[in-house]
Amino acid sequence: MTNFKVITPAYNCEKEIEQTIISVVGQSYKNWSMIILDDLSTDSTYETCVNLARKFGVEDKIEVIKRKEKHGEVRNTLVEVERLKDEDVVVRLDAGDWLTDLGCFEILDKAYSQVDPAVAWTMHRWSFSQTNISGPIDPNVSLYNQPWRSSHLKTFRVRDFTGLNRKNFVDDDENYIMIACDQAIFLPMMEKARLNKRPLLFIPMTMYHYNIDIDRKDLFHNDRSYAQKQSAEWLRSRGYIE
Repeated sequence: MTNFKVITPAYNCEKEIEQTIISVVGQSYKNWSMIILDDLSTDSTYETCVNLARKFGVEDKIEVIKRKEKHGEVRNTLVEVERLKDEDVVVRLDAGDWLTDLGCFEILDKAYSQVDPAVAWTMHRWSFSQTNISGPIDPNVSLYNQPWRSSHLKTFRVRDFTGLNRKNFVDDDENYIMIACDQAIFLPMMEKARLNKRPLLFIPMTMYHYNIDIDRKDLFHNDRSYAQKQSAEWLRSRGYIE
């Protein structure tokens, strides 16, 4: 039976986090726990999460941590994975987004039990549109030379993450990468798995809802989007560090 550990970074999402938590609490598969990381929110995100865990009677399953300094997704992942067991499976769920099906963990359990992938990911939807960028990868080509197809819902086995060279997660100044974090975390892990012939599994089902406004005209045309693109290109040009 797979033990799922949901890791949820949260920042100023007191109004959106309830749907995120409900989508986990309502899963038919019950062998899970959740870590919510309040990364220096200036609103009541921390208090809201604590109150919701109490409201749904899952204080024993949901741990809410209030950071005292900004970590960002990369550092948060590294710190929290160190506390987990090798056979645990991490589920990455951003605060404000949610799982689209109450049987997601049932499906993932079968995938990890039958295939034992290093990483498994699914299709997603942006808002309630049909927009999705996830898809299968070519196991014969470096992940750094393929389009980014390993988007949410992203999951991985802890033992396939541990042991990666820390340099994969920092920039040239030894600072943790703070943008294009999904690729910073998953590209080295997936490339290591590919080189070691470990399975990388795409599940062609929509399991993740991005809570974003797909109709925003500036969605891909703002400073953060440009910075994210530059960071991703830099990561890919640098490549995998063994």
